[in-house]
Amino acid sequence: MKLLFATLVVLQSVSSIAQPPRQYLDEKENILAGPEGASYYREITSNGRLYIVKDFYASNEQLAMEASCSEIIPKLVYEGPYKTFHKNGKICDEGLYNGNDKRGFWKTYYEDGQPEEEVLYQAGKTLYQQHWDESGNAQLVNGNGHFTKKNKYLGEQHIEILDHQLIASYSVDAAVGDTTYIVVQETANYKSGMIGLYQTLSKALRYPAQARKGGFEGKVFVEFVVQKDGTIRDVKVLKGPHESLNEEAARVMRMMNDWTPGKVRGKPVAQKMVLPVAFKLG
Repeated sequence: MKLLFATLVVLQSVSSIAQPPRQYLDEKENILAGPEGASYYREITSNGRLYIVKDFYASNEQLAMEASCSEIIPKLVYEGPYKTFHKNGKICDEGLYNGNDKRGFWKTYYEDGQPEEEVLYQAGKTLYQQHWDESGNAQLVNGNGHFTKKNKYLGEQHIEILDHQLIASYSVDAAVGDTTYIVVQETANYKSGMIGLYQTLSKALRYPAQARKGGFEGKVFVEFVVQKDGTIRDVKVLKGPHESLNEEAARVMRMMNDWTPGKVRGKPVAQKMVLPVAFKLG
């Protein structure tokens, strides 16, 4: 009996060691301290020089993503096959990574398993081969066309393709009837250039006493829209190390109203942008 008990203990210990460690993630795949509020959980195993990373939906334990990675700390670096899945278990998209860059043909599917999109990643270019609507109708003719698609974070996006390449992506705010572009042919620029922008920011920024006293520093990521007339609106902090730093970065960004707007087909458009504002203690 003692021998049997010892054997069971050893087997249980080996089993517990063999179980891959589990991480919990929120909707935006940020790592959480525990399972509370998690949208996904992640398991990582080693496979030679690579890691196999699997994400599961917390709600039904269905596989959400499976990928091979060359690095997992401080962030995932994808290398090799990559697949994601809808909550119903059907594949969502699939393709290959090389050094964290997409390579070759990538395919995307609707929840019912029907093809949605085929894109070729080649020599630094993203070439749209075809996009189908949910009824199976092809939306591109000879690499040209316009279609709408749902983005997980941005909602419904309108896409314009010219010669197989994405030239514009925009959303429409139904409340005010305003069109805001995410991708444009000619991106918005600060009139004195990025060096001039950061010089102006540096002069205007004041390091908050509360953050200085607490030793807080780092980058504040500020989202804003450059309007057709070069002024900005809708300044919003996406992420930052401390509330006082966030508020200061937003305050100063609201003063930066000297932009050349983005353009699509030669016409000025409103473009959404994100800018990092750095705070560093001397």
